[in-house]
Order: sequence, then structure tokens, then C-alpha cells
Amino acid sequence: MKLFTTLKIKLLLLLAVAGPGLITAFADNDAGGVATYSVAAAKFGYSMLIITIPMTIVLMTTQEIGSRIAVVTGKGLGDLIREHFGIKISILLFGLLFFVNFGVIIQDMGGLKDGLGLFHLNIFLFLPLVVALTLLFITKASYAKVEKFFLFMIFFYLAYFLSAILAKPDWGLVAKSLVIPTGKLSYGFLYTSVAVLGTTITAWGQFFINSYVKDKKLTIDKLKYSQAEIYIGALLTDLFSLFMMVAVIATLFIHNVKIGSAADAAIAIRPFAGNLAGALMGAGLIVAGFIGIAIVPLATAYAFSEFFGYEGSLDVNYTKSRLFYGFFFFQLLLGMIVVMFPQISLFQITLYADFLNGIFLPIIFFFLYKFANSQELMDAHKNNKLQNILLVGSGIVITAAALLGGLGELLHF
Repeated sequence: MKLFTTLKIKLLLLLAVAGPGLITAFADNDAGGVATYSVAAAKFGYSMLIITIPMTIVLMTTQEIGSRIAVVTGKGLGDLIREHFGIKISILLFGLLFFVNFGVIIQDMGGLKDGLGLFHLNIFLFLPLVVALTLLFITKASYAKVEKFFLFMIFFYLAYFLSAILAKPDWGLVAKSLVIPTGKLSYGFLYTSVAVLGTTITAWGQFFINSYVKDKKLTIDKLKYSQAEIYIGALLTDLFSLFMMVAVIATLFIHNVKIGSAADAAIAIRPFAGNLAGALMGAGLIVAGFIGIAIVPLATAYAFSEFFGYEGSLDVNYTKSRLFYGFFFFQLLLGMIVVMFPQISLFQITLYADFLNGIFLPIIFFFLYKFANSQELMDAHKNNKLQNILLVGSGIVITAAALLGGLGELLHF
């Protein structure tokens, strides 16, 4: 009975801290992520699954470090960079972050546009409506309400699990491909792997989880529960990433069907897995796009506030935090205007945008390393040796893969 009571208390504490890890991890599976997974799976098939486990470990490690820094210091990553590296570095980093994040926002807005189109909804009516509702919700709702809503939206990712089941893949080959390389190593594979990594372990995600944890006001006594929630979130989100890729591999890859977007995948999957599978993929794309257009601009707005010393919080009203909410609105409006131009092929930039995310990651890892190993900032909660090895090692591997893959793509090897 005592054991049951203890477990119940621990579960309740875990639920109390739940939010930042789950939301950040699942937001990495935004519309841009769905597109990248779909294109990569259709191009490389089962061989692309080999990066899933290492990718999950790196996601767990980096998200936990970012969260721990916020819990212990009570400050966001942008705050710490400004305080310890100065305003010039802050301006440079924010410029890079805004550029990379805006590419992701265009992906998400484009994915939402394509998802609405799959269900024959007028994009000139429904896309501005969704953007307006997103803005209204973010500016009016409290932190707690925003968090609960996003946690509820996560359940819609089950659409990809059902799509994978309907695709009837070879699950034995799926399991084998997770641990044994099944394809040839090429420049194209490295380039695409960095893009897949860049859409899963995002630069904006590192800033968002740090700022979001700070906004949640978690204390050090809740640290181990926060860590558990982050590990669970990373595991679940990459499990659904796996389902997305498996659904595409089992239908489009084995039939040699070429695609350029997630919307293409939702349409092309129908002859092989049925209309329901296609509809589920389409519905998942809309949800992923909606989460993306809310979370990614929010991450940039958090970073903007922290880098330049302005107040930015979901628990602060619009009149007291106009720059925070105004910058959020500016990104949404600009992204919507860009995707409304019919001549722009949005998902042609999918791999390019996520590749940029991938090559930006080692820079973010540098700052995570510096802060997480600072005796002054972290005291007894500094990184351990294994965490440092994983952080530095993943930064080196990503940099090498990005250089080789980028060179190969540039020279068309």
C-alpha cells in the first residue's frame, strides 16, 4: 500500500511538471518535420531509419540540458548569452535564429495551407482565420491554458500511428533497420540525414524549452520529474516520427513513387493503404502545421525578448509585453503573406531549411556546454562526463556530416 501511495505521488508530480518536454518534442514534428520525414523516407526507404535511435538520444540529452539550465538559473538561454557574451554576439545569434526559424515558419504555414487544400477548404478564407485564432489564443490565454491546449493537440499525432498500421509494413525489417544499416553511405544520404536531424533537434527547440521551462517557473526540487518528462517526450515524438516514415516507406518507397511534400505523400499513399490512411496523413499535417505556426514564432519571440532584455511571458498581458506579442504577430503575418503567393513552391525548400537548422545546432550546443558546465551558474547541477561526451560528440558528428553532405549536394555527387 505504501509503495502504491509513493508511486501515485510521483506520478502526480510528473503530471504537474508535464508540458515543456512533451510540447517542445512534439512541436519538432511540425509540418516542416512531416514533410522532411516524408521526403527522406520516400527517397531512402528503410535505410533512413538507422538514425532514429541516435537522434532520440541526442534529443533527450540536449533538451534535458536546456531545461536543467533554466530550472537552476531561472533564466532563458537568450538571457544568459546576452549577459555572458555581450550584445554583439546576441544580435548575431538572433539574426541567425530568426533567419532559420522563419524558414521553418514558412514550412509550417505552407504545410497548413496544403493540409487545408487536401480537404478542399478555401485557403484564402481558412488560412487567415486559423492565423487570427492562433494570435487571439496566444495573446489572451494564460500560460496554463496554452499548455493544456497543446498537450491535448498531441493526441492527434495518433493519426500517423494509424497510417503506419494501414500501410502494412514489414515490421521485422523496420526493427532490423533501426539497428543495422541497410543502405549505402552517400553524400545525399548524409545531407538528408542532417536535414532530418535538423527538423527533430531544432535550434528553435533549444531556445523554446529553455524559455518555456522558465515561464513555467519550475523549481530545483522538481528537476528529476522535469528530466523524466523530457525523456518521455523525446521517446514518444521520435516514435511518431518513425511511424510517419514507415507509412511512407511501406507504400511510396517500395513502389518507387517520388514526392516533394507531405501533402504529396497524403495523396500518393491512398492507392496503396486506402483513403483512410491518406485522410489521416492529411489531418495530421493540419495539426502539425497549426502547432508549428504557434510554437516556432513563440520560440523566436521568447528569444527576441531575452536577447534584448524585454519582458516576454504568456502570463504577462499584451499591454505589458507588446514587443513579445507584437513580434509573434509579425512572424505569423509575414509567413502567411509569403505562402499566399501561388508561384512559390514551398516544399522545395524543405530539406534546405532543415539542413540549415542542422548546421546551426553545433553553435547552440557550444552555448549549452558553456552554461551547463559553469560552476558559478549550475553548482552541483553541472553536466556529468557522459552528458558532455554526448553533447560534444553529437556536435562533432553533425558538423562533419553537414560539411560532407553539403559539399556533396553543392557539387551534385
